[in-house]
Amino acid sequence: MNHRIVSIVITCVLAACGYTAPYQATGPVEAREGVELTLAGESCYVNRSGEQFPTSSPDDILHVAVRVQVANHSAHPAQLSLDHFQLAEGASSGEAAIISPSESGTIVLPAGESRTVDLAYQQETDLDCRRTFALEANQAVSIDGRPVNVASIGFRPVH
Repeated sequence: MNHRIVSIVITCVLAACGYTAPYQATGPVEAREGVELTLAGESCYVNRSGEQFPTSSPDDILHVAVRVQVANHSAHPAQLSLDHFQLAEGASSGEAAIISPSESGTIVLPAGESRTVDLAYQQETDLDCRRTFALEANQAVSIDGRPVNVASIGFRPVH
């Protein structure tokens, strides 16, 4: 089997799984306490049901992964609570679907340091990757035991 055929097969298999797209993000965002968040990468795909050309079904599983660059410009260590980084999707009805990350635990980021954090989200849903999402970091970052109010970072597919 030559490389061109392998490439076509891989492309067809990936296309059957769902829609993927490059995203454009807002940000970076910086809290007044000096913690800065930047989306350094996003990806999305949907495991589809067995239909050849599915539109959407309750069996679909949405997978979203984000890479977040966190910089602590403050004079104090910052604590990141990974399970508080929520993924929000604005539904057309005005209600946002909220998805929690697969990761949990805490990371202490010393003053003046930066770190990249990978977060993965998955949920059985009828949502797809053509939606606009937002990474909600409210309650995810604290300094000296006090929550840091960090604005959300939106990302949308580039068409």
